[in-house]
Formats: sequence, structure tokens, C-alpha cells
Amino acid sequence: MDPAGKTIIITGASSGIGAATARALADAGANVVLAARDATRLAELADRLRGRARAIPVNVADPTDVQRLVEQTLAAYNRIDVVINNAGVGLASPVACLRPADLRAALDVNLFGSLTLTQAVLPHMQHARRGQIIFISSVVGLRALPYAGGYAATKAALDRLTEALRVELRGSGISVTLVRPGTTRTAFNDHRLGSHRDRRRFNPPAVAPERVADTVVRAIRRESRVVYVSWSDRLTVWMALLLPGLADRLLARLFIWEGSEEKGVPYANPER
Repeated sequence: MDPAGKTIIITGASSGIGAATARALADAGANVVLAARDATRLAELADRLRGRARAIPVNVADPTDVQRLVEQTLAAYNRIDVVINNAGVGLASPVACLRPADLRAALDVNLFGSLTLTQAVLPHMQHARRGQIIFISSVVGLRALPYAGGYAATKAALDRLTEALRVELRGSGISVTLVRPGTTRTAFNDHRLGSHRDRRRFNPPAVAPERVADTVVRAIRRESRVVYVSWSDRLTVWMALLLPGLADRLLARLFIWEGSEEKGVPYANPER
């Protein structure tokens, strides 16, 4: 699919991966619909994209907002060719201290927000017998990191939803793509839910959001099934899946939780 002239909705578009992807697609000639909660940043980004973007403030956890996003997009462009489910929220906590309210809040955005938007656009894509739905997941959807089990669970659920949808839409003209970024150089972790106290002895090199955006644009052109941003991400995940015992030992050494009485002991007091 050539992005030029296509109408593409991007959630979580006010910053990070979403904003970088919007810029890349606007440069490729797409009509980009920017969706996120921060109306001011959306408007500023739309102004910089010089007529190739329309800003629609949306909370993807609100089904009414999502329906309004679809209706306003169709009213403006009379078509929706691609949806990029990118909106997400982080969550850091030992599983022993994971607050159900935090996990539900993360699921509302990371899983149910994507599901609600997908269900809202599918009737239009099925009528047109064309389209692409992209889900921005994470490598942790395949292998969780310590103290990110809640976040990883939301992404694993999104992965399974994507796999089922791809098969269900086979032959419909609608492609389904899963993008699995690794560590990305954004402010995403600054706004995580949970206690925020994980500390790493080693931080893998983070890629720029523009690199993830380039991966997404290529996935649109090729209508890819599953894509990774880097070969190192792919290699790391598959090594962890093939050698799970070794992965456990390495991760236990690389991650600690500040506030624990012993290094490597995850049971912090949730009331602190």
C-alpha cells in the first residue's frame, strides 16, 4: 500500500513514536489524523505538518471518544485506509505489589482502546474491502522483563488479539500488522503507572522514535505481518524463548527494585 493520498489514523500521536510516525507519513503524502488526549500538542503538530494532518483530541479508553474519532475522520476524508493503534501507557511494579487498579488502567488503553477503535473502523474497511490495521506492541509481549509484568501482560494480550484478527480477516482485503519495538528514546517511562522504582544495571541502546516510524511506514508499504525495529530486538527475543533458564538468570542480575531490603528481592511494601 502506498501511503500517498491515504487516510491514516494514529493514536497516541502527540509525542514519541506516534508523532514521529505522523511526520513520516505526512512526508510520504498521507492524510494523517492525529488522535491523543493532549489537544495543544496535537494542534502544534498538525500546524507543522502543513495541511497534511487533522487533530482530533481523543481518550482511547472512552468508547464515545473513539466513535467520534471515526465519524469525524469519515466526515473529513470519506475513507479510512489505515489505523495505527499506538496509544499506550507504561506500568512498573513487582507482580507481588501490582495494584489491580493500575493494571486495569493500563489494559483500558493498551488493549481495550485498540480493540474499540479496531471494531469501530472494521465495518468501513470491510465495506471497501481494503485497509490495514496496525498494532504497536512491544518485544515484552513475547518475553516479560522483571518489574514490568503488568505492562508485558497488556502487550501479550494485544499480540494474541492481533493473531486471531489476522486469521479472521484472511481474504477480506484487510491486512493486520503487529509492530514490536524494543527500547525507544522517548519520555514514555516518565509517565508510567505503578511505583516507578525499578533500576537496571544495564540499559540496552535505545533507538530513536524516527527509526520506529520508518519501520511502520515500511510495514504499510509491504503490508507486513509482524515486524521488529531492529535485528538485535528479534535476536534477543528468540534467544530468550529458546534459552529461558539462561534468560531468567541474566534478567535477575540486570534488574533490581529500589526499596527492597535485598537486591533482587521483588517484595516491596505496596503501602510505601
